[in-house]
Amino acid sequence: LTWIINKVSQTILKSSLVAIAFVVTGQFVVSASAMLLLVFVMDFASIALATDHVRPSRKPETWQIGGFIIVSVALGLAMVAETLLLLWIGWSHFGLATNPDALCTFSFLMLLFFGVFSSVSRRERRWFGASLPSKPLMAALSAGAFAGTVLTLVSLPGLPPLPWPQMLAIVGYAMASCLVVNDAIKVAMIKWLVPAAVA
Repeated sequence: LTWIINKVSQTILKSSLVAIAFVVTGQFVVSASAMLLLVFVMDFASIALATDHVRPSRKPETWQIGGFIIVSVALGLAMVAETLLLLWIGWSHFGLATNPDALCTFSFLMLLFFGVFSSVSRRERRWFGASLPSKPLMAALSAGAFAGTVLTLVSLPGLPPLPWPQMLAIVGYAMASCLVVNDAIKVAMIKWLVPAAVA
């Protein structure tokens, strides 16, 4: 059932971020080709979730997934708020307002690292450190993060390199948001709404 949290929250993040940012700025903050690259580099991580080490449920699962859907929506909305805040920081302090290509790279990396770190958090119903990810999952997440970063360093059309301080700021912000703030939200909401899942 953690797959539900992963899928729903990521869909909310990507669609809401692009739509809200377009309404506010009047431009798409990430191109269709960048979104396609993002799907490609993260696809293997999604598949590798099937190999993960997590504690199985002590009771048979049922498809009464209302609580998990609420958790998913809450995490998705939290990530939308966090990414919009980071986008505003980049827009107002990193000169992204006057550089659409840099804005696209910034948004691409932001979605990439939110995807990587949120996958580490959402794979576990308890705190993310309660169990270690499987080696294939860690390899897939690492490869996805590495490949996505390299794609922004080779000056692909529409994805110019960003200064290293900006890239490190995105990584650090995404890590803190997903593994501290959102992990706490996830644990609290699952205990409240789906207590049997962590019993």
